[in-house]
Amino acid sequence: MAYDLLIKGGRIYDGSGLPSYLGDVAVQDGRIVETGRINGSAKRVIKADDLAVSPGFIDFHTHLDAQLLWDPLATSSCFHGVTTVIPGNCGLALAPCKERDRETIMRSFERVEAISLPALRAGVEWSWTTFPEYLNRLRGKLGVNVAALMGHCALRQFVMGEAATERAATPAEIHQMKEILKAGVRAGAIGFSTNQNPVHMFADGTPIPSRLATDEEIIELACALGEINRGAVQISRGSLGVSVPMRETVQLFEKIASESGRPVIWQSIAHRWDRPNEWRDLLDLAKQSLDRGVQSYPLCNARLFNNRLTLKNAQVFDDLPTWKTILFLPLEERIKAFRDPEARRKLRYEAVEEKRSSRFSRRWDLVYLIKAATAANKHLEKKSVAEIAKIRGQDVIDALLDLSLEEGLDTEFQTSSTNGDEQAVAEIIRSPFVLVGQSDAGAHLIYDAGFGYATRLLGYWIREKNIMSLEEGVRKLTFMVASIFGLADRGLLRPGMAADLVVFDPATVRECAPEMVQDLPGNEKRLIQKAVGIEATIVNGQVLVQRGEHTGALPGRVLGNGNGSTLQAAA
Repeated sequence: MAYDLLIKGGRIYDGSGLPSYLGDVAVQDGRIVETGRINGSAKRVIKADDLAVSPGFIDFHTHLDAQLLWDPLATSSCFHGVTTVIPGNCGLALAPCKERDRETIMRSFERVEAISLPALRAGVEWSWTTFPEYLNRLRGKLGVNVAALMGHCALRQFVMGEAATERAATPAEIHQMKEILKAGVRAGAIGFSTNQNPVHMFADGTPIPSRLATDEEIIELACALGEINRGAVQISRGSLGVSVPMRETVQLFEKIASESGRPVIWQSIAHRWDRPNEWRDLLDLAKQSLDRGVQSYPLCNARLFNNRLTLKNAQVFDDLPTWKTILFLPLEERIKAFRDPEARRKLRYEAVEEKRSSRFSRRWDLVYLIKAATAANKHLEKKSVAEIAKIRGQDVIDALLDLSLEEGLDTEFQTSSTNGDEQAVAEIIRSPFVLVGQSDAGAHLIYDAGFGYATRLLGYWIREKNIMSLEEGVRKLTFMVASIFGLADRGLLRPGMAADLVVFDPATVRECAPEMVQDLPGNEKRLIQKAVGIEATIVNGQVLVQRGEHTGALPGRVLGNGNGSTLQAAA
């Protein structure tokens, strides 16, 4: 018998966390059929001497809902060994959606996830109303697998219309949302996502619909999944302990999980400069929930969130009221406000002097000028605003504003408020019950590129920092994710499982620096990120990417319980 694919001589990391071993992997009809020492022939052979072979990585926190419509490979995720992506996070999704609400749904992504509205308008060709119809639009046109969550914002907009951003839902509206959710999960969705982050809003400052939901509404929707015993719940509440009380919020996550009987994935645990030890408390609270038998799992990130910004598009200051007000002004009024001494006094107080926690670190020594817009200021590139202020003989706010005003607010800066303490990050990642992966792939297109969270975990944290075994790292990227999200035939390299595989070099695997390209619909820009050390990304038994190049195959599937033919009766 000739196999479709044979991977010879690799070191197999099967995703379970068990010790790795040398062996071969045979694939037939999209499934793993044998492992061990295999002597048969194959239509395609990959020699994996000195390479690792593992299940494909599952990127469980993405915003690729729109990008998949024009980019079936989900670039750049596929270059990092990702074989399955989960869009629909943070309450944001493209379905269900009535024709009259299409613009509103696209605008919900515009500021929250910083996805260009012109790109969305140019790239999203609407052909669906219900969630199953959206999944049908994806079927047969995918490079990677897609397991999609239903977003709370779309559900509320579908049922409540304009009232979704104005008030709580009535019992009748909640009942209708529950029926639509259950029908969507039966037809292929893998769960439900919601978002009450107080800084998540439309570009005009209006709260996104899910922010108007009560805790009771969220619990009811989670219990809809419990009624059919399917699906996971993903929830974002903002920076815990900053915008929302920490202990009470983690208790809410536990309540959602215990009352629904479904896994809850919550966002997130990170080191913060303004609360440097809070991550320890969050880890303790998460462990307490799990010790009580409740499936409530925090996630974390293996990277810095490097937020690129100018004073034309900054979002990092959105929970500072004066900054937010000014940054929402039209450009000429904004420039006038930035010149005003009284406005500067308020800006200085909020971003330097005030003690209240904020998602902005107030660490001006960690805000770097990365691209000057004029030749006269090129010598200041790679310097922090704190350094620039000393050079110019100003305080940090005057230095930031005057420099930006000189350059028409086009001066580009970069900062990160989280994960600066690597010892803390290592402890968070090492925790056996914390999910690793907050790539936000498909979002924050000109600000950041987190596609390489998996290659960073393997290359930086495991090879260079030695914080855990490679076996445990692979488990966190594969079987752990598949188990929590209910992807029963993914995440393990065993006979009978789907042949989603990645072949990589443990000695070299690493993420590359992000690059700006102009390849979006509407000729819009985005950051991409390549990888080194990934030999092959294999999806359903077919090689999708080899050494960074697409093979031309489109083997991806929509994963989930349904076949997409079921329509939502409640719709």
